[in-house]
Amino acid sequence: MNRRINYFNRLVVLAVGLLILAGGSWAVGLFLDLPPAQRLADFIDFPDWRTAPEQPWFDLLLAGVLVLSAVLGGWLIALNLRRYRVSRVTSPASDAAGTIELNLATLAGAIARELEEHPRVDSVLHSVTRYRNRPTMTITVRARPGADIPALRDTLERVEREFRAATPGITVTTEYRLHLLSLDH
Repeated sequence: MNRRINYFNRLVVLAVGLLILAGGSWAVGLFLDLPPAQRLADFIDFPDWRTAPEQPWFDLLLAGVLVLSAVLGGWLIALNLRRYRVSRVTSPASDAAGTIELNLATLAGAIARELEEHPRVDSVLHSVTRYRNRPTMTITVRARPGADIPALRDTLERVEREFRAATPGITVTTEYRLHLLSLDH
């Protein structure tokens, strides 16, 4: 998720939360017979509100609110469900003669296959996503109990050096996660 969508989500949650908090405070104020809550209820409870459903424009207004809410809700859902996967990155070695593109997912898969051959490694998961406007390759190594952690760490450092040597100038963040499985696995 990029930063703008994250801030927008927080703003929407803040606005909805403040509305719910205000409504809840008003309901508690009505229950406790507080004068400000009673004045607000007196202001809202006037005859035009009671006759609004009988007006000819009321059904059109409800239909408009329904359509607007459906479009806005669908847009928010689509915005948050959008995948931020990175398929290809362009090498800085590209020039007017041609473009060099690398598929990071393929490289991550090759790294995962190499790491799976390490003794005591159960499985390796990989993903390449865009995080904070930067391609990020995540390699998650699931090791069996009793794995030689220093040797595995050395292997991960070697893999990182080889990856950087194979992709000079490519700006990608690499993240290696090491998960140790439980004894009963």
